[in-house]
Amino acid sequence: MGKIAKLWGRFRNEEWFDRLEHGGAFGPPVGVYSAYESDDTGSYQILVGREISTPTSPTPPLQIVSLPEAGYLVFRRSGSLPQMVIDGWQDVWAYFAGKDAPARAYSFDFEIYPNATNVEIWVAVQDTNA
Repeated sequence: MGKIAKLWGRFRNEEWFDRLEHGGAFGPPVGVYSAYESDDTGSYQILVGREISTPTSPTPPLQIVSLPEAGYLVFRRSGSLPQMVIDGWQDVWAYFAGKDAPARAYSFDFEIYPNATNVEIWVAVQDTNA
């Protein structure tokens, strides 16, 4: 079992979805990828949680991530877990392997799970106007 699947398992088994709601979180579960060492072959950080409206000073193991405004491409998949997520990331990698694809920013990417059978994968792209 991979590290990401174990992290999501912990989120579910320790009832973090509900625990976070009691602390003011709302919306669907999200996974945020950040602190990329280089690209999709290097190390990175992933945190799972929910959205909050007012940042607070969390106690460990909680952390707050503020996503900067950026350009994103959204990839959507439906199906059952974990296959829909695996397929979604394969779509991402195939798309960005194309010669006309924009460059990934490798800043913040995130997954949103609006329900049990759908995932949205938001991938940051470099600003071509900079």
